[in-house]
Amino acid sequence: MRPLARLAVALAVIALQPSSRAGAEPHAAGEPPNFSAMSDDLQRLQTRIAEGDRSAYPAEVAELTAMAAAIAAAPPETWAGKREAGSLVIYMLSRGALAPVVPVVKEDSLPVPERALARGALAYVTNHEADALELLAPVDLSTLDVRLAGPVAFARSVLKTRRDSKAAVADLDWARLVAPGGLVEEAALRREIALLAEAHDAPRVALLTRQYATRFPASLYAPDFFHDLARRIASTGLADDPVNYRLLSDAAARLPADGRRDFVLTLARAAALNGRFDAAEAAAGEALQHSAAGSADEARGRLYLGAGRIFSDAYDAAVADLQGIASAKLDRSDAALLAAVRNVAVQLRAAPAAASVVSQAAASGDASKDGEAATITKVEDALRRTDSLVAADGSRAP
Repeated sequence: MRPLARLAVALAVIALQPSSRAGAEPHAAGEPPNFSAMSDDLQRLQTRIAEGDRSAYPAEVAELTAMAAAIAAAPPETWAGKREAGSLVIYMLSRGALAPVVPVVKEDSLPVPERALARGALAYVTNHEADALELLAPVDLSTLDVRLAGPVAFARSVLKTRRDSKAAVADLDWARLVAPGGLVEEAALRREIALLAEAHDAPRVALLTRQYATRFPASLYAPDFFHDLARRIASTGLADDPVNYRLLSDAAARLPADGRRDFVLTLARAAALNGRFDAAEAAAGEALQHSAAGSADEARGRLYLGAGRIFSDAYDAAVADLQGIASAKLDRSDAALLAAVRNVAVQLRAAPAAASVVSQAAASGDASKDGEAATITKVEDALRRTDSLVAADGSRAP
């Protein structure tokens, strides 16, 4: 089935859905709404969201609702102009309600170039990825109005990610270039950093992380982004190399003090759980330098530091420090992790049973070489299971 035929099926389904503003006051006959002005207002609200203005989020929802009503009330000639038609695409890519859009797209009210954009945007937001890519891939972004080029480039990058991650990154670069300062650039930075981390491109991850921390430290999405980034860095081993760790740490230095400390603590914890003990030690050590004595953050840093050091020559000092950490200063998950790490430390130095000694003596020499690695693997699995069980139990708590 051709893209337009498949899209027609989606349009028919959406058309049956009620409009989010079915009872909205209609515009006077012959007086089309200034929809492009509403679109400009929407993008200004999105810029405020990227800057950390919490009041802008409900305002954005209200603006999208008003835009849905305006679309439903607008006569077909409203969409004859390129600017109004492009504003409709911006509305869809901002996740506005789709029911009022369907008749506009279905009745070919839009100019020909914008018609393909609108159909591609609609296919994108309705998860018809192949159709959306076929419609949006040929678009020359340089010919679009800059306020439209950024959202289209971002959407196209999402569609390309699984097929060609390098092409997806190129579209994200374009989105950042043509839409500076707003939510498109903010989202493009978050997405591009994640893709580059998966590609183990530490220098570019550090460069773009520094840009994000400088330009959008107060974004409503920043806390979750930096938590996710820390976990991604740990799971991919991106910070295992001390040079890479320093690059990434310096990039996060642009964050406010609390944000930076939270970032390195999250990185230290994730690294310890993934058996990346060098990275865990580096991140925990840095966090401790900026944590108040006796604070919960200090207790967390000591825990994550000790989790890795029990496998090193500093075993005795690490165990002594772990025993000195007050569980009451930790949340439930970290208190369970502390208990697990202490237990692992005891097992590492426990005297083997006589039968075990005989059995090991009979084993090949290769087994002794692999013993430490196997122990560490079991420890990593135990720590992950402890963390998962606590998280699952917490999710069931009232």
